[in-house]
Amino acid sequence: MILNDCVDVKKLQELQDAFSDFAGLEAVVVDAEGERLTQGHDFQGEETDAYDIVVNGERLGAVVVSHSVDKKTKGAARMLSTVISQAAGLEELDHKNTGRFDSVKDDIKKSGELVQMINEKTGHLKGIAKKQTILSLNATIEAARSGEAGVGFAVVAKSMQDLSNQSAGIYTDIETSVEEITNLINSIIDSL
Repeated sequence: MILNDCVDVKKLQELQDAFSDFAGLEAVVVDAEGERLTQGHDFQGEETDAYDIVVNGERLGAVVVSHSVDKKTKGAARMLSTVISQAAGLEELDHKNTGRFDSVKDDIKKSGELVQMINEKTGHLKGIAKKQTILSLNATIEAARSGEAGVGFAVVAKSMQDLSNQSAGIYTDIETSVEEITNLINSIIDSL
């Protein structure tokens, strides 16, 4: 991770300038390799202190001040490094969450497509249940026409009608569940 990927250099300069204005802080912000990211005091030949900018345990840079500055100025430098660390951490978190958000949106979209497919397949099964009902009704009529010879066939026709009714009930339950899932997915999409 690189500091200026997390926090815009212009923002770093603005933060440094704000600390300079209110605390008289003469400092610069450097990256992890010590390259200047902001404009400020030139420390050539001076001994310096550096206050690390850390995000998720990784040192991304530092706020550099003269070693000879007073305690108040060193405190301001420490505070600036903390502020930059927090800003960089928030930017990184925002970046990660944006990626997660896009992934969740894609997953929700796929879920919606799967629910739609289930709904279509359930519709086909419901059509089969209707055909089963018609066949069992025809079988019952033919069994009645056959008289005593069709008694066994009538029992089978009745069982087929019962299975058809049970199937139709199951398909209705599935349709209701699919509708509830669809409403939940739409609610999630709306909230995102």
